[in-house]
Amino acid sequence: MFRGFLFILYLFSIAPAAAYAQAKPSISAEAFGQLPSFKSIKLSPDGNRMASLRNYKGKTTLITQSMDPAEKGEWHAIAFDEGEYKWFKWLTNDRLAVSVRIPVNENGVKYITTRLFALDWDKKNPINLIKTQRRTGKNIRNRVMSQFQDKVVSFLPDDPDHILLALDHERVNHPFVYKVNIHNGKRNIHVKIASSIDRWMADKKGVVRLGFGGHKVNNRIIYRESKAAAWQEIANYDAVKDDAPFHPVGFSPDTKIIYVSVTAENGFEAIFGYNIETEEFVKKVASQEGADITDFYQDEQENILGYRYYDDMSHVVNLDRLWQRIGNMTAKFFPDQQATIASHSKDKKKFIIKVSSAVTPGDYYFLDLNTNKIDWFSEAYSGLDAEKLSPMKSVNYKARDGLEIPAFLSLPIGAESRKNLPTVIMPHGGPFARDEYGFDYWVQFLTTRGYAVLQMNYRGSTGYGAAFKELGEKEWGGKMLDDINDGAKWMIAQGYADPSRLCILGGSYGGYAALQSLVKEPDLYKCAVAMAPVTSMLRLYKDFKKFKDLREKYMPYIRSEEDSLSDISPVNNIDKINVPVLLVHGTKDRSVDYRHGETFAKKMKQQKKDIRFITLKDGDHYLSLQKHRIKFFSEVEKFLEKNL
Repeated sequence: MFRGFLFILYLFSIAPAAAYAQAKPSISAEAFGQLPSFKSIKLSPDGNRMASLRNYKGKTTLITQSMDPAEKGEWHAIAFDEGEYKWFKWLTNDRLAVSVRIPVNENGVKYITTRLFALDWDKKNPINLIKTQRRTGKNIRNRVMSQFQDKVVSFLPDDPDHILLALDHERVNHPFVYKVNIHNGKRNIHVKIASSIDRWMADKKGVVRLGFGGHKVNNRIIYRESKAAAWQEIANYDAVKDDAPFHPVGFSPDTKIIYVSVTAENGFEAIFGYNIETEEFVKKVASQEGADITDFYQDEQENILGYRYYDDMSHVVNLDRLWQRIGNMTAKFFPDQQATIASHSKDKKKFIIKVSSAVTPGDYYFLDLNTNKIDWFSEAYSGLDAEKLSPMKSVNYKARDGLEIPAFLSLPIGAESRKNLPTVIMPHGGPFARDEYGFDYWVQFLTTRGYAVLQMNYRGSTGYGAAFKELGEKEWGGKMLDDINDGAKWMIAQGYADPSRLCILGGSYGGYAALQSLVKEPDLYKCAVAMAPVTSMLRLYKDFKKFKDLREKYMPYIRSEEDSLSDISPVNNIDKINVPVLLVHGTKDRSVDYRHGETFAKKMKQQKKDIRFITLKDGDHYLSLQKHRIKFFSEVEKFLEKNL
């Protein structure tokens, strides 16, 4: 099948593990602080050009380049004065769409808006697709319309000059679908309906056939078999009292059947065929015992290519014969690593393959089926020596109420058989997210400095079924934190952690957990590191009240009959914090306002508590600037050396 492949690889010989010592780091903080050299790589439809997000002068920048020998490696850096890249996509072989997230501060309310640009691969003919002229009486004025301008309903595969966009220009939060010219931004209403629909979904041919929305608490889903068919209601439910009966994820070649995600009898998300006429789930098409189906892939004819699920790590189940062949080939050549298709040409002859593992930050290969060659061309982190990175293993422990908590343990190279290690407990952010097997640059930074690291997927984390996620309801400052702290106690009981050298470190909700754990378990940790943490639940609650989606998503997990917002706020419990704290926060954080960190640090200092507060000027929630990553790691390195 796949014979004669040319491999250009970096081969790593495995040296004997060096003797453990918490001394000189094996890899510098500057190396870990480098932004990834490559990520989000996408081929043009013909496969002759490539676009990717790269580290360019310390910022993540969109770079386009030619792989056509006739263009001699021509490349271009596409940067914007403000905002950050959300996504990009090739519209044609010559033109791209780029979505940019832009922070806004309007009358004291801070939020994010998106702008959608189209431009040629060589930066020519740029246009903001939604900034157009609008008539008002006899006057014409320029006006930027919807808050979110990048909700593409279809890229219209048979019409390369247009895309379909959902824009709430006529009615806030209830968009119509517009057909937009990618060259000049001209648009016309394509789908207009009087009902309160806030999201649209098109089939692979670009026909809008599903709508989602509602009024107050009454939600509904509408459907039509074709562009000429009438809309019909296929679901209606109370958004407060009931869960949605299903979540559409794709269309079937049979127009009477759609593919939907629904909680199966085993309690995990699975994909079924749903018959619109009979209102029945007619076939289970994707499921996995003990795991949710998280992604569902189809081709241009609505045929099922495969699906993804996570247990300890990511797994892609390929149902398409070509995808199976590529999967079998990459499994053979990259054993014990994860190889995934990052992008491919329209004719499925050219592919970008990403290969990674806990100790492989990410290598990229170009597979050309025309020549039967696969060539290595880049790595995500060029300054990291794989021999010095730590493997990751899956573990489980019981929380105090008996719930089984999945976790990942990483130990320093050379310390695998040692006991009583200096240890960092590292809960993930979100909290509606999860940690998974693979390269984690925070974890590897810590293990190369001699620290054991435990990451846990506490109750409320995603990917473990609806019941596990729902166990987090009303437990934001309760049992979710107990799960984290029980992981620390497990590390001590197993002999991994030295109880006198135990620290907790996290970002966002993980940063909140790091601070509030000092309140709940004042004798457990010797220090804490919080990056962009929530410190005031009252402030968070007030911020969420301004945004309907955030309020509906988060409040069921925050509100508790047993604890007040003050009870679960680190800023209101500083008197209980008696260990050193390192807090890092960016001034332009739009996810957790900078005032959370600033106010907490001020009150800590007023009470003469041990705190080091680092302000990242113009920093966001994600350490997006290279200088901020390096600063963060440098401060963490010094703080842990001093306190552990």
